[in-house]
Amino acid sequence: MSTTDPPIKDKPYRIQTNAGHRKYLCSNLYMPSVTTVLSGTETEKSKAGLRNWNINNPGKLEEAGKRGTAIHLACENYLRGLDPGVPDEYQDFWKGMSSYLDWFDVLHWSERPLRKDWYHLRSDDKEVSYVWSTKHLYAGCPDLVGEIGGVKVIADFKTSNGPYMNRFPDKGDKMGFGGFRKYTKTAQQMAAYRLALEERTGYKCDVALIIVSTPETSQAIFIDGDQMDLAESRFVNRCAQFHEMYPPDPDEIALKE
Repeated sequence: MSTTDPPIKDKPYRIQTNAGHRKYLCSNLYMPSVTTVLSGTETEKSKAGLRNWNINNPGKLEEAGKRGTAIHLACENYLRGLDPGVPDEYQDFWKGMSSYLDWFDVLHWSERPLRKDWYHLRSDDKEVSYVWSTKHLYAGCPDLVGEIGGVKVIADFKTSNGPYMNRFPDKGDKMGFGGFRKYTKTAQQMAAYRLALEERTGYKCDVALIIVSTPETSQAIFIDGDQMDLAESRFVNRCAQFHEMYPPDPDEIALKE
């Protein structure tokens, strides 16, 4: 989907493949989401660890998804001057979030484009918005793009039972290692969005910001341009790996027939 490639009639803008991959229709191709690329290229050890965790913690993944959706909606409502509408069970995860959102003095994107020259990033039905890369063939939806004191910032909201960590933890620090893994994955996620946004609009963010809420505290972790460049390089390599591992089905590449 773009201003020069109209969407194809009767083709959904989002699909879930038989392999469980979420894809978006962009420039007349179905492209995997950023999170699909990252999940699909995890090491076998990491995938096995996640499967075991899900077995030992039934229902926890679904609950985390509901919690994340609630906090994302609260952030979006707050940025629009509306009541955040946080359910009582997630109030502990909302504490402190609004103070970080108040840092932004200019907003360009909040789950969807807020500036008219980016409206081509919306689907025709206005139900879906995303950025995508025709060079690397992936797509996704950033949480927030704006400016803080003239600095261009791309931000992502996360909820977690433990804090994130932007340095490698000490030996034996299992919680710290988990926080570091979440941080590095989120850095690559935002680097991917930044790259796709620049490809589609010419707007390049200077830094990234991870806003994390836990039951006990909230965090705001900035990632500078050099670290974002490194995360971008790593994501591009993983994207190439994903496409080699999971070639698209025929019906995902012959959309113009």
